Amino acid sequence: MTESHLRLTPKESDILGLKRKLDLAKGIIEKGGRPSIVRSVCQISKASALQFHKEIHGHGPKAGLLPYDPDWITKSPENCLHASIYFNIFQKISRNTTACKGEIYLAAYTLYEQTLMDKPKILNINRAWHIGQQISMSYLCGMTCSRCHSTYVAIREFPDPYKFCPLCDATSDSTGRQKWKQLHTRPRIHRTKRKKKSHIETSLNKDDL
Repeated sequence: MTESHLRLTPKESDILGLKRKLDLAKGIIEKGGRPSIVRSVCQISKASALQFHKEIHGHGPKAGLLPYDPDWITKSPENCLHASIYFNIFQKISRNTTACKGEIYLAAYTLYEQTLMDKPKILNINRAWHIGQQISMSYLCGMTCSRCHSTYVAIREFPDPYKFCPLCDATSDSTGRQKWKQLHTRPRIHRTKRKKKSHIETSLNKDDL
């Protein structure tokens, strides 16, 4: 990247140090991070975030609000699986570093990308930030599967039918798309036929009246 003409206010440059902050913002923006997230993570002004985005990508960011779905992990096993990979990486780094939250966020997403290698990255860096926020608010929790013993992410306040393991509770339809088993395979209700009363039972019931 060419020399940046980004101008930060004295307050902005005092938070993490200018170079540390720019390195963090640069890493997030290069991976597709929206300026609103860069502002939140790096504590820089809107003008600075927009200018930095333009310097890196050569154009301004997409217009519109940042897409957000708090229940995204429950929509499919793949969503839950990718969120769980990021969740486990995020938790492990958090326990073994003194880095700031923003640096943990970027490092965790970088390791997520490296873990998947050439496979599709269903979780983008913007959604990863939302997951990090949900972890901090205890909206998400880690669950341990009793079958495969993997740790997967779930929404703490959701009922058990929405806390399935993305490895053990997933199935594929005819198109190869993954779905939750339990949401599409419901137990049938077996209704027992009412047995006709015998003449003796009928007479006994009449005697009881």
